[in-house]
Order: sequence, then C-alpha cells, then structure tokens
Amino acid sequence: MSPVARFPPRAIYASGALIAVIYVVATVALLMLLPAAAVDERNGVFQGITHGSAILGIAWFGIAAALLVTVGNAGGVGATVAGVARIPFVAGIDHYLPSFFGKIHPRWKTPHLSILIQAAISALILALAQIKAKPEEAYRSLVDIATILYFVPFLYMYAAVIRLAYREDRNSSRQAVLIPGGRIGVWTAGVLGFVITLGSIILSMIPPGSVANKPLFELKIVGGTVIPVAVGLLLYWRGARNKKLAAQNV
Repeated sequence: MSPVARFPPRAIYASGALIAVIYVVATVALLMLLPAAAVDERNGVFQGITHGSAILGIAWFGIAAALLVTVGNAGGVGATVAGVARIPFVAGIDHYLPSFFGKIHPRWKTPHLSILIQAAISALILALAQIKAKPEEAYRSLVDIATILYFVPFLYMYAAVIRLAYREDRNSSRQAVLIPGGRIGVWTAGVLGFVITLGSIILSMIPPGSVANKPLFELKIVGGTVIPVAVGLLLYWRGARNKKLAAQNV
C-alpha cells in the first residue's frame, strides 16, 4: 500500500507551515510600518506597500502593485463567479433547484440563467447591507457573513473526522488517508479544528466598536447567515423528497 494513500502527503505539512509563516511575517511587517490604529482592514496591504515604497524612494511601486492586483482581482472575480454559478447549475440538473438553473447557453455553453440569478441575488444582498450603514459597516457585515457561511461546513467536516475514526474499515480501506496518532491524533486534530472554527464564527458575530447601530448590525449578521442556511436545507429537503417520490412511482 502506498504511503501517500495512508498518511497525508508531506506537501500538506509544508504548505500549512508556509501559510502560517507568510501571514505572521506579513502582519508583523505591516505593524512595523504603520501603527495598529492606522491600519485599514479593507486595504491594509496597500497601505503597507505605499508607505514602504515611499520610504525606499520608489513610490511608483505602490501604483504598479495596485494595478497588478486590480487586474488579478478582476480575473479572480470572473473565475469565482463562473465557478460558484456551477453550484446552482448542478443543483438544477439534480432537481434540487428548478430545472431552468441547469440550462446551458446555446452559443457560449455557460449556465447563463444561473449566473444572472446569482448576480441579481448578489445585488440585492449588497443593497440590503448598506441600509442605514456607512460603507465601512456594510463591508464589515458582508465579510462577517461570508466568514460565518464559509466556516459552517468546516464544523461538520471536523466533527465528521472524529466520527469516521470509528469506522470498522478505517485501517483496511485503501482509499483512507489517516491522521497520524490513531484516535488520539484524530480527536486532537478534530477538536482543535472545531474549536478554532467555532471561535472564528463567534468573533465574526461581534460588531466592531466603530459600528453606530449595533442591533441593526447584528440583525444583518443573523439574517444573512440563518436565511441562506435555512433556504439551503429547505431546497435539499424538497429535492430529496421529490427524488424519493419519483423512485416510489417507478
């Protein structure tokens, strides 16, 4: 049996260590250039680049970096939008969403209806986020909502890791990638991941001190997370029920 099939590849450990080092070093470098109170959470990186390039006498470097990041983000947004639109597209094919989500444009071969509906929903969310809020507050609420929704599946994943450790075929399956340390290692990794993720979710629900209307901010956070999760569960239940009924009628 191949060692790669039994234990996580060394690349996972190397990438995890490099990611941690990069974030820590970048944060320390930014705080050495600027005081913490002056760092803007929306564009702190550009603040550091601009300030550092000005000190070195190459102020043009900040402009060049901004242009490159703008082009990169434009491409990233295009790829992200096209990629995310595939989710409702596949859900439409599997009948968890109305079938028109699964239609393909006859010329461009893209899920155009899925993309357009996604754009309309995104525009509505952006408009709701700015109700009685400054741009900074709207931005922070959207980031917090996205963080919570992104992390919720990880709670299931880390809990599933612990549950899967008790499968009878854990040690015999050729497809299993085992966490070192046996069940103790699994519990350690699973609990740490779960607690850290849960802590991040809780911290994301705390409004920053600069928010003027904290109850409204919290309402946006709760509504922006509970409603999408509830809609997803409802659609899944509806699709599963329809598939079950269709199987019974065959």
